[in-house]
Amino acid sequence: MGIKSFDQKRCISGCNICIEDCPMDVFVLDAKVGKAKVAHAGDCWECLLCGEKCPGKAIQISPSAARKLWYPY
Repeated sequence: MGIKSFDQKRCISGCNICIEDCPMDVFVLDAKVGKAKVAHAGDCWECLLCGEKCPGKAIQISPSAARKLWYPY
């Protein structure tokens, strides 16, 4: 699992970048607070898209599991 931690307090309400950009739908909207939450951490590909794009820096990727993927585009 690549997601080391997710701090919902640092998550920016209504941002939804991680929800929209995650290719594996690891994040979902927590309707109670209007912020993202981790729903399927085991599906994480460790592509680092969520951690790099999060404006609140709420997502931390485990350094031991993080890796750069080769993208053909």
